[in-house]
Amino acid sequence: MTTLVGTDTAKNPVVVAWIALMGATALSWYLGDGHGPARLATVGVLVVAFVKVHLVGRYFMELKDAPRILYGVFAAWNIVVCSVLITLYLVGV
Repeated sequence: MTTLVGTDTAKNPVVVAWIALMGATALSWYLGDGHGPARLATVGVLVVAFVKVHLVGRYFMELKDAPRILYGVFAAWNIVVCSVLITLYLVGV
């Protein structure tokens, strides 16, 4: 089990990922609150959401230590699903 005791928290990847998640949440809220063109804001929120999914999977679900194939499938799934959702949104289906 990983512990933060005796470590420099600013250099801990989990802490950095948590801070990035908080910043991404703030960015999503900002974009979703009507700032900027609606279509661009929606695409931005989708991209930020999948970046957050990637960070959670990598650092909080321990995929960074998983076999490369599992991590690769997870990363590819993120890219494909995000791309499909953005395409469907922009095409208007």
